[in-house]
Formats: sequence, structure tokens, C-alpha cells
Amino acid sequence: MTRREEIIEILSREEKSAQQLANDFKVEMLEILEDLKHIKYSIKPKKLLQRPAQCKKCGFKFKERNKIRKPSKCPRCKSEWIMAPLFRIE
Repeated sequence: MTRREEIIEILSREEKSAQQLANDFKVEMLEILEDLKHIKYSIKPKKLLQRPAQCKKCGFKFKERNKIRKPSKCPRCKSEWIMAPLFRIE
């Protein structure tokens, strides 16, 4: 089973961030981000759903952000204390 197939299986069961997946597979996060981009288009009719990143300081949610990466700082309070987006497959 390939890493992408394993990621699909994991995200079908539970919600995880890209960093958690990178830690699970012991690879760089950039590799997981590339895998997620590919998975997004290869799992149709299922969908890769993303719970938006959120500022831990002021609670701002990055709802309109389509990027898979975690934002670097909050546009409202300028904090860098950001909760990464979480992914799941439905």
C-alpha cells in the first residue's frame, strides 16, 4: 500500500493535521502537503474536507482560505499562534 493510500485510509477514519500525518509517516511536511494536493483530486466522488485553521489567541477562523498550508499569522491580531487546519475524507 502506498503512502497516499494509507493517508486516504487514515483520513477516512479520523481527522488529522498535515503535521500529524508527517509525524506518523516520519517524512517532511512538504511531502505530506504534496500528497494531500494529489489526494484532493484523486478520490472523487469522495471529498477531502478541511476544517479551517484558527488563531488560538483571538479565535479568528481562516474560512475563506483554500491553501492546504497553515497560515503564518493572524490578520486580525497578528499572532503567530495558529492551530493548523485539520483534514478528513467523506
